Amino acid sequence: MQCFVCGGPADRIDSPADAISIRCPKCGEYDVSPLAQERLGQLTPYSRMQALRYAQTTAEPGRRPHLHALG
Repeated sequence: MQCFVCGGPADRIDSPADAISIRCPKCGEYDVSPLAQERLGQLTPYSRMQALRYAQTTAEPGRRPHLHALG
């Protein structure tokens, strides 16, 4: 599978029912909602990385960053 953020190789890992969880060597682990999956494809690589960085800074301690609505 490909990372939704950088486009590199990634693994799908156990995830909550409403998201896909990704483990990427470059981007780390994160969850992405179905709506975010759709919208990430419309963003530039820089904007995708910014969205992930925002999710990382706002994630609860011990929880994976979650990319959702992106709206």
